[in-house]
Amino acid sequence: MDDPSLWARPRRGARGPAPEYGLADIATAAIRIATSGGLAAVSMRAVANQLGTTASTLYHYVASRDELLDLMVDTAMADFVVDPRPGRDWLSELERLAEAMLRHYLAQPWLLDARPARSVPGPNTLRWFEYCLEAMRSLDQPARTKMETIGVLSGVIVLFARNATAPAAFGFDALDPGRHPLLAAALTDLADDRPGPHLFQRTIRAVLTGLVNPPTHQSKRR
Repeated sequence: MDDPSLWARPRRGARGPAPEYGLADIATAAIRIATSGGLAAVSMRAVANQLGTTASTLYHYVASRDELLDLMVDTAMADFVVDPRPGRDWLSELERLAEAMLRHYLAQPWLLDARPARSVPGPNTLRWFEYCLEAMRSLDQPARTKMETIGVLSGVIVLFARNATAPAAFGFDALDPGRHPLLAAALTDLADDRPGPHLFQRTIRAVLTGLVNPPTHQSKRR
């Protein structure tokens, strides 16, 4: 059987020596390293040096670097607090949550690289799901649709945050206007153009409405 996650693992009881470090101490040290040197600089040894101890000691608290990343993400998510606004429609509320989460990522770019596929959400991270489900409480949709909406919404936010922190550089050295006339014309039009300030909002709205209220198409055979 797999070991319990960091969040399900029992804490030490009253008996025995008190732990030398708390999870908050470890997370704070790791986040400090990530903030100054990026996520690649975060290792068990580096965190141990920050705390004035050894890496082997840290393994008594977190089982692996992946678990350390889970702890860091959840600790950072403790700062993500959004005041509820009763009476707002579900779409406006989800847009507001998306904008708040985008700001959260931009303030802590290392979070974008600390989302391993095996990430185990902690209590603070789960609050994001709770916020979104609360926004969709009055929406007459099954739970599956709501959870799928949260998943896609989260992915779009990460995509925009990544682009904002490290814009992708596309090369078109192989472009031949004779073979690719439409692309050449489009790039010419975009040469002095920048994405509009409301691209994120427009994208979020289009994605959400498409997921929750997908258009119905009736194909007719002729």
